[in-house]
Amino acid sequence: MSSGEKFFDVTLLDGPSLFGAAEAIAERSGSGRLTLDYQVLYDKLSQFRADKNWRPASLYSVLLAIDPKSDGQKRFATMLRHAGYETNEIDFREVFVSSPPGHSLSEGSNKSLTSMASRISYVTGLMARRNAPHYLVVTHAFEVCDPLLDLSQRIPESQIGIAYFGSLLDYRWKAHGIVDGDSLISFFDLDPYCRDLLGVDIGRHISGLDNTGLSRF
Repeated sequence: MSSGEKFFDVTLLDGPSLFGAAEAIAERSGSGRLTLDYQVLYDKLSQFRADKNWRPASLYSVLLAIDPKSDGQKRFATMLRHAGYETNEIDFREVFVSSPPGHSLSEGSNKSLTSMASRISYVTGLMARRNAPHYLVVTHAFEVCDPLLDLSQRIPESQIGIAYFGSLLDYRWKAHGIVDGDSLISFFDLDPYCRDLLGVDIGRHISGLDNTGLSRF
């Protein structure tokens, strides 16, 4: 942030969470592998801000879990930077969820569980030092709910929101009133733009979610 910049507004994207959404939607739609169009997502997130009369983001940052030896993942990060994002590249081994005491990552399904929640929460804490931030996070992770609520309460003139595919959200977000608009945290639903983002219409497949996400309500 430069000394002359009055506001510093961030849109922060959870890369593994978005990758997981693409996998889930591909599986439920029977579409094979789907690739998220990050340029379209950039435009949609910018429009969400404008529609809510938020300030434009000073920074679009993506948290990425990568294999440092993978040329393909390096090319993906380069593509994101060309699309206008800043990339925060983290060794994929550092984002595995800790195993229960006495167990190792190689046991059971623990190895496949990743989370950027701690890093999102850290950035959220840093935003408390900013002047009335307009802060948007793209994630499904409910673990960041309390830090976001705390930020909105500490700085009442701030604007705080999450964006994600509503049909894939952790159901606890709805229990806290976020999806219904009964919260200090705004919600931007990506479901209506699924065809633009992934090439399939998620609305045609929500009925087959088997009581998961928000469909259970």
